[in-house]
Amino acid sequence: MMRWLIATGAGIVSVGVVWIWCDLWVGLDVQTSATVAALVLPIVGAPLAAWAGHAASNGSASESSSREERPELMPAWNLPPRSRIFVGRSGQLKMLKGGRRKRGQAVVQVLYGAGGIGKTSLVVEYAYRFADRYSIVWWIDAEQAESIPGQIAALGVAAGWVMPNADIPSAAQQTIRRLRVISGWLIIFDNAETPLTVNRWLPQGSGHTLVTSRSPNWEMVGTSVPLSVFSRTESVELIKRLVSVSEDEADRVANILGDLPLAITQASFVMSETGMSAAEYLSELTTDGRELLSDGQPPNYHASLAQVVTSSLGRLDAEDRAAVQVLEICSMLAAEPIPIDIFACGTDGTFCEPLSQTVRSTLALRRSLGRIARYGLARVDQSNIQLHRLVQLIIAEKIDRTSLRRVRKCADRALASACPDDSRDTASWERWEHLLPHLLATDLAGTSSPALRSAACRFVWYQLERGELERGEELARSLHYQWRVTLGPDDPQNLDAAHALVSAFIRQRRYAEIQSLVTEVFERRCNVLGIDHQDTLNSADHLASIMRELGELEVARALHEETLTRKKQVLGENHRDTMGTAHNLALDLRRLGLFEDALTLNEETLSGRREALGDNHPHTLLSAHDVAVDLRALGHLDQALALCQDTVVRRKLLLGEEHHATLDSVRLAADLWNQVRRGGNRR
Repeated sequence: MMRWLIATGAGIVSVGVVWIWCDLWVGLDVQTSATVAALVLPIVGAPLAAWAGHAASNGSASESSSREERPELMPAWNLPPRSRIFVGRSGQLKMLKGGRRKRGQAVVQVLYGAGGIGKTSLVVEYAYRFADRYSIVWWIDAEQAESIPGQIAALGVAAGWVMPNADIPSAAQQTIRRLRVISGWLIIFDNAETPLTVNRWLPQGSGHTLVTSRSPNWEMVGTSVPLSVFSRTESVELIKRLVSVSEDEADRVANILGDLPLAITQASFVMSETGMSAAEYLSELTTDGRELLSDGQPPNYHASLAQVVTSSLGRLDAEDRAAVQVLEICSMLAAEPIPIDIFACGTDGTFCEPLSQTVRSTLALRRSLGRIARYGLARVDQSNIQLHRLVQLIIAEKIDRTSLRRVRKCADRALASACPDDSRDTASWERWEHLLPHLLATDLAGTSSPALRSAACRFVWYQLERGELERGEELARSLHYQWRVTLGPDDPQNLDAAHALVSAFIRQRRYAEIQSLVTEVFERRCNVLGIDHQDTLNSADHLASIMRELGELEVARALHEETLTRKKQVLGENHRDTMGTAHNLALDLRRLGLFEDALTLNEETLSGRREALGDNHPHTLLSAHDVAVDLRALGHLDQALALCQDTVVRRKLLLGEEHHATLDSVRLAADLWNQVRRGGNRR
């Protein structure tokens, strides 16, 4: 394909000169190229004719061909050096290549992602790999908006469209106009901050524009192509290419670095340069991570990861201090999605200024979050903000000691405010699951926040309700042992943790191990809170249950009956804790052989729980299971089987197939089914 453009007058080459331009496309054979060269040689001279043969010969190559060195005869080419260690990214390369197919219209693709994610390396690789598809390839460093016109003007000069001494504004505009009427070009705007900085300079002709940016907000400009961290396979491949390590060692390094390309490259460079083993590197990263992430700038990157993050953080701080405060708080949590609504508590004085003022307005907070995303320091969506673990590390280690305690308090208060008030409410479980990594990443036992200590106890109960008995026990033990020392043995929150620990042991049927602790908690609560306090009555319930399991049946029954009477008076008959004690009393009655009385009380409790908690609450299903047990004991096998089968289905849906309560009902249903098949007594 060949097009002729004849223009006269100033602005092409010089006044009064007729300029003839030839657009040579990939696929033009050598013979035709030579003919064209012979036609244009008398007018434009040997350089362009020679380039025509170069382009034609490259055009006959396969799609996978590439220019390893700068094509001296291409009229406009200024790519940075190609990375010799590029790995992977086949999916993104395919997407960029696919964008080129839209002939006859301007194609704009925006590759966005955090700093150090490998955006620049990817577009450089793309340009080299598919250079034979373009007649012009021009690189523009778009980080500083004011430098863009000069770089566009330089393209015009290199292509011979404008005079070298032309003023920059005129030359840039003339170059943009030229690109509008030709095709076959690739223009790359690297590291553009926002659409506003480059939008007016995006060529509108039939060519291909690539933009790299940390900001995700490019929908109005072109097709967005997100870039995330390496796959583990890509990380391991790059590490092993640069350092002599085993597959397992490379995997462990990649895992701790979160597969961030710059960090992977930097770590490999440091290990290669210093002879440090993978184990030594990982140990050093744990003890002095920020210094290590500041060291060993790879040759194909402009800065180390620490420098990239620090530079972006400094620019953000100058623009929006509240946004930096958000990042500092997030750096205290896990490298998992953080609910944005944890900042909604700021209106009660949780945060310092200016964040305290910012969170009072949804719009102001969203603007700050938008700036964070624009600088590539975190991923932000409608519900969550997420920092890469290494970015978190760098931000956290930049906080001075004086400010660190304040930031930690803010993070603890925000996390506490985000925790549900009732961990036994199944509607809260999804929220708890979302917050779980952040709670586990926080020093719950050492926090100075009473609100977070309270939330920590509720978190233990959530784990116990979900069947995570060992994890719940471990956390409860940690809270109780540390708070007993720091808060005192009679502190209500320490006793809350001890009470949760008792419950963990009871659910694991380890009664003898916890007898002394449950007695101590009950006695201390009597002294501190009084006999009729709800917490004291719950401890009495625990103590009575352990007495039953240790064979003190009459003692257990008497204590449960007294506790039930007090709870009805203090809390009411339909309170959840009251029904819990009624359920435990029914277990005493069954153990004493009073099956009719046990069934009656369990049926009353089941009815009350269905009304108060719903058919699918764990406590309702617990009562349903026990009613089935009582029905079997009294010979009502068909009724017991039907109820138990229904309970199995509901427990599987709610708790999962491996939950201990589900397994209890599965075993009971199997036993009942076998009894019914054998023709057992039915009443």
